[in-house]
Amino acid sequence: MEKKFPQIWKLVGKSSYGLGGDSGFQAISDSSYFYVFKKDGTFLKTVGNETTSGTFQLEDLIHGTNTKGTSYTLTFLDDLLRYSCYPNLEHLHLNMDNLLVGGSDPCDGITLYFSNEK
Repeated sequence: MEKKFPQIWKLVGKSSYGLGGDSGFQAISDSSYFYVFKKDGTFLKTVGNETTSGTFQLEDLIHGTNTKGTSYTLTFLDDLLRYSCYPNLEHLHLNMDNLLVGGSDPCDGITLYFSNEK
């Protein structure tokens, strides 16, 4: 994947898997939840009227034969607005549909999907 900055990723959907089964992808429109990744390795995360910031690292991943992906590891300066199972950290990755995927699904939460706004 070509890594051009800044990157703006906006929430476009969610899914959950729990006792009720798999909810499947549920589209979200009119979201005010997004990330901005900057060339200098910093990010801004906005949810509604609140914004927080921190640093991020990219890592290229290889899944099986000829399938590549990118992982984003975010470190929050203040741990505000973090949505994951890990203090001060969020882990996001690009899926096969070029959506950035994250959330708290490893600890039975909701999976969130973000689309790159060009």
